[in-house]
Amino acid sequence: MDCKDIKLSVIIPVYNTSAFLRRCLDSVLDAFGLLDVFVEALLINDGSTDSSGAIIREYCEKYPQYFIGFDKQNGGLSDVKNYGLERARGEYVIFLDSDDYIGRDMYQDMLFAAQRDRADVVVCDIKLVYDDPAKDVVWPCAVKIREGNFAQVIDMSMMPASWNKLVKRELYRGLVFPVGKNNEDVCVTPIVLGRAKKISILEKPYYNYYQRTGSIQNGSFNEKRFVILETAKLCMQRMQELDPKKQEQIRGSVYLHQVISLPFYPIRMEPFGKRLHLLRSYMKRVEELFPDLWDNFEIRELMTWGGPFVRIYRRTSAALLRRRQYFITSVFWSLVNAVFALCSRVQKK
Repeated sequence: MDCKDIKLSVIIPVYNTSAFLRRCLDSVLDAFGLLDVFVEALLINDGSTDSSGAIIREYCEKYPQYFIGFDKQNGGLSDVKNYGLERARGEYVIFLDSDDYIGRDMYQDMLFAAQRDRADVVVCDIKLVYDDPAKDVVWPCAVKIREGNFAQVIDMSMMPASWNKLVKRELYRGLVFPVGKNNEDVCVTPIVLGRAKKISILEKPYYNYYQRTGSIQNGSFNEKRFVILETAKLCMQRMQELDPKKQEQIRGSVYLHQVISLPFYPIRMEPFGKRLHLLRSYMKRVEELFPDLWDNFEIRELMTWGGPFVRIYRRTSAALLRRRQYFITSVFWSLVNAVFALCSRVQKK
């Protein structure tokens, strides 16, 4: 098989996910079974110390027409993604986390949409999957009130995710994921979306994003999460290749959904002392890197969303933060948290 015949490359980074890996790979097998084109799945073992390597070898031996295994020294998720892109041969590429799984028709429908619409990128909805199915929730991939598919996709909080986006491989040319840093997609995906001439949107939750205890996103908050500011800054530097309108839309999305969301949500929920320390440290760094934050159109628009109490909370928080009144902000957030908790109890009753 000539590499130019491969339509799709699925890049699957693997690190100590043996408990979930078979579910992931079986879902890929089911999806590949519907396709009548050449595909490949790159299973990249990033120095796992559990039985993940053995599972990879098992699937590669049993299904050599689909799976290609790689073993490398541990380098982190960014390193694995770069490694996979260097070896992928498909016209399109997509990533898949090894503790997640996909719907059977995901790749079939995305490839069909790409061909039908002559799209460079196809994006689908996401389902957040919990151990308790009652907690499952569908996360849309687009904000329908925005004008144009690029604006609709770029303005989502989970926009950076690389695993619900089928992308023409050439769009990744010259882009690398920052090795050693989390939130690596923030400085890559917006550029890929900006490079796309056409984006197709599939409003169906094909991707099952498993919310496991102990994962990076679900662990306790600490200053390691501040790395988002570094990847956000790198995004701002890289987007200079795009036209000014797309740059402004990307900047607004990153400011709103990545930069300011940390103090407004996870930091706000921390105990008072820790909250105050994190807030001071985080906002000092924000002011250094993004001095125009509070003048951005997305941030200003945020103050107009939601009901009366939510608008008051956001406007007051923004005004206090802009004036560096971090102690007063923390006191105010204690009151806000109490009100939100009371409202939640009332709703449950």
